[in-house]
Amino acid sequence: MRVAFIDQQGDAAGGAERSLAILLGALPPDIEPHVVLFGDGAYADSLRARGIPVTIVPMPAAFMRTTREHPVSGVAAVPLAVGAVARVLRTIGADIVYTNTIKAHTVALPAAKLIGIRCVVHLRDILHGPGRAVVRTVIAACSRERIAISNAVGAAFGLAETHVIPNPLQLETYAELPARDAARAQIGVPSGVRLVSLIGRINRWKGHDRFLRIARLLDRADVHFAIVGAPLFRDADFVDELHAYVERTDLATRVHFVPWLDDVRVAFAASDINVNCSDDEPFGRTIIEAAACGVPSVAFASGGTADALVDGETGRLVPAGDEAGFAAALAAYLDDPALLTRAGTAARSFALTFDAPTHAERVAVVLRRVAA
Repeated sequence: MRVAFIDQQGDAAGGAERSLAILLGALPPDIEPHVVLFGDGAYADSLRARGIPVTIVPMPAAFMRTTREHPVSGVAAVPLAVGAVARVLRTIGADIVYTNTIKAHTVALPAAKLIGIRCVVHLRDILHGPGRAVVRTVIAACSRERIAISNAVGAAFGLAETHVIPNPLQLETYAELPARDAARAQIGVPSGVRLVSLIGRINRWKGHDRFLRIARLLDRADVHFAIVGAPLFRDADFVDELHAYVERTDLATRVHFVPWLDDVRVAFAASDINVNCSDDEPFGRTIIEAAACGVPSVAFASGGTADALVDGETGRLVPAGDEAGFAAALAAYLDDPALLTRAGTAARSFALTFDAPTHAERVAVVLRRVAA
């Protein structure tokens, strides 16, 4: 069965692209993947290096500038984009189309419908307002079955035939980690402090500003905080705002800005606690990555974070927006090393449930059923 896996990113890889790459590496042998991307670059090259066929379909610039906040800004370019994807799908000879991101859903689903190819949608986002209405309408009209990365994502779209399959991990990747002091030295953090880290791309909805306010509430000289990542896709000005906040407060000696790491295990190895401060986090991939490294997480109970940790065992969930409660949850771990160790051990065991082969087989079941 030849499956066209379609994603909008060809260069910088976010969580959706990383999860797709893991899925592609674990697919059962009856599924032949062919990846279609809307741009070229490092991500496309990484797939090619693994022997995965990749076709690039350049999209109109107006369409690629469309955002979830302004979903109709590039609508005039959609017919051209749909036609371009349809031509590629015919050339590939795809039996099934699998779409992985919002822009992929928007143009690849109608393209597949146009030429009579069945579709599976992998839902990875929580949308609101007009953006949700537009994407939901396209998905409902053009796809047979859906996969959601969390119960919250599935509920956000409210479509029948939606199966919750959490994101995968390549567990062997986390079997060996850098030593704590070496990891701290690599990211510029002193070895004799406790480190709380927010790791991943920097976007406004990810709540880095909340993270800094929580850091101020946890006013301890021996507790440092790291923001690890870069403003992929948008919100570059947000980074300047975060730096400015640190400079005008008393955080300058305790907050570390760490550039994007190709090997994110370094950041987890350096950390005592991982955090997620997002609004409506669809899942929280870094939560399960931290767990695989034996690092517990504290997160707001907003969106799909409840599917990524076990509250009170592998980490803590705090009511959405409760920054004081978040600081208190961090303090509870930092004040009790034995509790922190137990949570880290439980997190590592919980991470085993996200293994890539199991994830890939569950996705394959859906693909086979739709094909049949």
